[in-house]
Amino acid sequence: MGDVADVVAECLERQDAVGQTFELTGPQVYTLRQLVEYVGLLTGCRRPVIPLPEGLAMLQAAVLECLPGTLMSRDNVRSMRADNVASGAPQPWGRRPTSLEAIAPCYLGTANKRGRLDAAQLRRD
Repeated sequence: MGDVADVVAECLERQDAVGQTFELTGPQVYTLRQLVEYVGLLTGCRRPVIPLPEGLAMLQAAVLECLPGTLMSRDNVRSMRADNVASGAPQPWGRRPTSLEAIAPCYLGTANKRGRLDAAQLRRD
């Protein structure tokens, strides 16, 4: 998010940004499974990732659509048919993207105050 905010701020000051589209992604490509497993590792809440055939995924999504908050929809399942990966174009103006591993522990891991409190609570329980 910090990289995106920095580029947006710079776009407001640069004439060569007018009319341009920038793909602002990190340096690494991840699968959804890798992201879920990494979040579980950082938060200490590892959960099994069980791949489902599309028919079962659609059934599960149809049930989840009926629950409050819509945790998953059939449209979400359909959107997973296509990879969501940037083209690999370089970042604007020679910028280097920040890696997920450099940032995510600050938000999700025990490096943040909330994470430390949650970890302490888990130890007491």
